[in-house]
Amino acid sequence: MSSAVMHSGKWRIKPSSQLPIFIRFMINSSFNKEAANKAEINTVLCNRTFLNHMMYWKAAEYNRFEKEIIDHLKKDDGWFERYCRRELKECEFLYGKGLKLKKIDWRKKSDAELKKYLTDILDKYRSLACAWYAQYPLDEYFEGAIEKKLMEYISSGDSDFRKLVLVFTDPEKATEVSQERMALLKIAEVFLKKGEALNKLSDKSKSAIEKHLNRYAYINRGLATSKPYSFEDILKRLKEIKKQIDGGVKFKDTLYSASEKKVEDEYKSALKKIKPKADFLKLIKKAKHHSYLRNRRVEAFFNADFGASFLYFEIARRANFNPDEIMEITDEEMFGALEGKALPDKKEMALRHKDYAMIVRNSKTKLITDPEEIKELEKIYFVDTVKVEEIKGRVACMGGIIRGKAKVCLDKKDISKVKKGDILVAQFTTPDFVVAMEKAVAIVADQGGLSSHAAIVSRELGVPCVMDTKNGTRIIHDNDLIEVNAKTGVIKIIKRAIN
Repeated sequence: MSSAVMHSGKWRIKPSSQLPIFIRFMINSSFNKEAANKAEINTVLCNRTFLNHMMYWKAAEYNRFEKEIIDHLKKDDGWFERYCRRELKECEFLYGKGLKLKKIDWRKKSDAELKKYLTDILDKYRSLACAWYAQYPLDEYFEGAIEKKLMEYISSGDSDFRKLVLVFTDPEKATEVSQERMALLKIAEVFLKKGEALNKLSDKSKSAIEKHLNRYAYINRGLATSKPYSFEDILKRLKEIKKQIDGGVKFKDTLYSASEKKVEDEYKSALKKIKPKADFLKLIKKAKHHSYLRNRRVEAFFNADFGASFLYFEIARRANFNPDEIMEITDEEMFGALEGKALPDKKEMALRHKDYAMIVRNSKTKLITDPEEIKELEKIYFVDTVKVEEIKGRVACMGGIIRGKAKVCLDKKDISKVKKGDILVAQFTTPDFVVAMEKAVAIVADQGGLSSHAAIVSRELGVPCVMDTKNGTRIIHDNDLIEVNAKTGVIKIIKRAIN
């Protein structure tokens, strides 16, 4: 069974987008013995290197971690149940924390109070982030175990085999990303029935959009990788829905595809087809629970960080620093700003925006922005990519054969390239990629298990998706004409773009 954290010689490697420096420092420091003990994890992943959109671990260290997690599942020793209870509890606390933080008038708080809030939120982040990487071996285990068990009921060659595997790894409850999509469609339904002119909205209609934003704006911000949804963003999406309906798409079909009922109907149908025994049903329920937890954790982080962003902006204001760059400083630098220390100058910030690397040893992070130092690291840490015209992945959302222009998006800032009818090619997706996913005719991802965001949301949107291509973003180039077979998982490059 393939893993999201790939094997490459003496390394285990994982595609990793260029998160803001502040967030990556937080994640790096979360892997320490204290946090790992709390998560009942013995193998502490306290050493890593980040370079050129890739994370590197020594294979020997990561292999021990992976084996430890999978062994818990094989032994059925109760670790998984405790892990889920603890993580979900912390998710809900952190999500609620975000709601409270965005209501605070930060200008009335002293520097000492800001420091205390900052310390508290980082502690909560680290507590939840430490167990984050358990999701990858858990994905690996559940997909393999479900496939193996399913073969006791039907042949792996059965036309429904892959579909059943996908259904059995859907989240047990609707994610907030899914709920946002459904809420938007219901707004569109009201507008369409009223014949609302989208270019001249009534006050009542504007209020409906503002209410939607108050609940869901945080999703598009990601982990400080973009701006929250704006009024114009929602209006554009509503216009796109109307355009589809005007083009002949039946609204009731669109509504059903995004509904919890569709997920429930598919699950009931799958259970009826194979009639799983108690042991298989228990496995399926665990997989669905894990899938929900994995996505809920992302939502909790996103919402908490959105709430905390108003704290970060206040620190920037007091330091006379560009608020749009406040997330590109380290946690130490942010605390230093509250003590009157100078933040990085324009020359240093320009280097950080251009490129950076990180070396983490014993949970301590060294930020590298010097181009010459980065070049030296590239001699040690690199990924060999063979030039091919065909790659293979695993199907995350079934479909037919789709052709379109590839748009390679390594970061959230790239997704504006994706237009209706394009094929989104990414290392992985997160909730802030949804705008691009809604436009794409297919999605190709370097990594992802069946509970990953790309897998879950592609199925909710009904957009064919092939994941786990390993090096799709390195082999496929912007505007290449590609063909995605969402039955076999094969992606062909039909015609290379002329650069």
